[in-house]
Amino acid sequence: TLTDKLGGILDSQLVVVTSGSGLGKSTFIREVAYHLHTVHQKKVGLIMLEESVKKTLKSFIGLHLNKRIKRDLSNTSEQEMQEAADELFKDRDLVLYNHFGSTEIDNICSRIRYMAKAMDCKYIFLDHLSILVSGIMTDDERKMIDVGMTKLRTLVQETGITLFVVSHLKRPSGDRGHEDGASVNLGQLRGSHAIAQLSDACIGLQKDPDNPTSDTTELVILKNREEG
Repeated sequence: TLTDKLGGILDSQLVVVTSGSGLGKSTFIREVAYHLHTVHQKKVGLIMLEESVKKTLKSFIGLHLNKRIKRDLSNTSEQEMQEAADELFKDRDLVLYNHFGSTEIDNICSRIRYMAKAMDCKYIFLDHLSILVSGIMTDDERKMIDVGMTKLRTLVQETGITLFVVSHLKRPSGDRGHEDGASVNLGQLRGSHAIAQLSDACIGLQKDPDNPTSDTTELVILKNREEG
């Protein structure tokens, strides 16, 4: 259904993935990256700024085994994990950026360019946008996000990659938060209107407003430049 609505994953596109806290943004992009890597046999780059490279690799192996090995290794042997890793990476690498806490916008852009041009990654995932400006000594978060989004947009056009960027939301007004079933909309994107304006597509994750305690998360197309 997502492929039908967006026309698939297209070249030279900037796709924003957003939701409230803890609703599965990182899980969602890992699933997409895993699908591209295994089913479509594409070379994928991952810049996961909130976790180590080791944790990212463990997550991929867990997806391949369909086990939550990040949480519990008791039901998985070292041999199983090694066999899964061999199956995953025997034909193509997963390209990861070991950031060591270095998250300046220009540095991240240079790493994305390197992944695209030197490592031949056509699909790159950045998780997340807010952390790029959180360490900068400025009171103007909006301006810094404007600058960051403009640089990312230019980079997408320059390299022809598809770039998935995770962005956070502002808490909605009222008593109901996103984790309690509040609907997601573009106006809630945190910090800057440039996130909505410069993206080609925006995918929101939300709980069913009528059943917020459900284990199901809904995907909502908030923007689709190609098809409306």
